[in-house]
Amino acid sequence: MENGKTREPQQKRSIEKKNKIIETGFTLMCEKGYQKTTTADIAKAAGVSTGIIYSYFQDKHDIFIAGLRLFGDKLLTPMFATLTPSVDFREALSHIIDILIEGHKVFGNAHKEIEALTMTDPEVSAFILELEDVTTKRLVSFLNEEGIVCDDLLERAHIIYNMVESLCHEIIFHNHEYLDAHRMKDIVIETVLAILQVKEK
Repeated sequence: MENGKTREPQQKRSIEKKNKIIETGFTLMCEKGYQKTTTADIAKAAGVSTGIIYSYFQDKHDIFIAGLRLFGDKLLTPMFATLTPSVDFREALSHIIDILIEGHKVFGNAHKEIEALTMTDPEVSAFILELEDVTTKRLVSFLNEEGIVCDDLLERAHIIYNMVESLCHEIIFHNHEYLDAHRMKDIVIETVLAILQVKEK
């Protein structure tokens, strides 16, 4: 039914069914691999017919993109919830990093598949860039609320974002035996404070 029209569910039961297909399908594609997963596999795992899937989605790529947005929300929502002005900026940074590390743990398989598809799928690549933009701008807002003012704040925030991402990747995916994760986290925090020219009290 690739040329058919999909419909947006209105009733609660239908909405729940669609969400189940998204979550089940995305998880399956991340665990089994996008290329190795078929629409029939997703239907079986979600306990629905392939006809039901095609009534909501054009194809498995459609499901993956919907799952990707869900992934982004679940990864960043806990972090955004903590971005409130604090008494101790170092402690706030430490807490934010811990939340992102835990988020990467939960979505370990998803992250690997997303990273692979970023190189070949323009829509996945665009989503990752959008995620970076949203996170960087939200971080700048948080820094403004913290009273941190310095030149090139947007650029500094983007560098910080990528540095923290790199730390999460090392701890969750690479995990080199000769590196001390706790010490690396401390170094990242020290570097962030230096980049933002924050003088601790």
